[in-house]
Amino acid sequence: MRPFIPMILAAGAVTGLSATALPMMSVPAQAQYAVCLPARGCVPASQASYNACLTRARQLGWTDSDNAPRGGVGRGLDAYLFRCLGGRR
Repeated sequence: MRPFIPMILAAGAVTGLSATALPMMSVPAQAQYAVCLPARGCVPASQASYNACLTRARQLGWTDSDNAPRGGVGRGLDAYLFRCLGGRR
């Protein structure tokens, strides 16, 4: 029984140290999202990259009403954002 007690204490110390050291060693993560279009799939996007593409779309004259269906075809702004986030402006 005596050799068993130091082993339990050592395991507890390792667990305690790893629990306090783990948050200090991790790198802060940036939120990751996916922008999806039907029949085209999804592309990953951070908030910063999405905002950059949306700002560029606004500079090019895209508006929210460009997503309204006209004649069965819509989502023009979403399609532009999808291409922009995929690296194809």
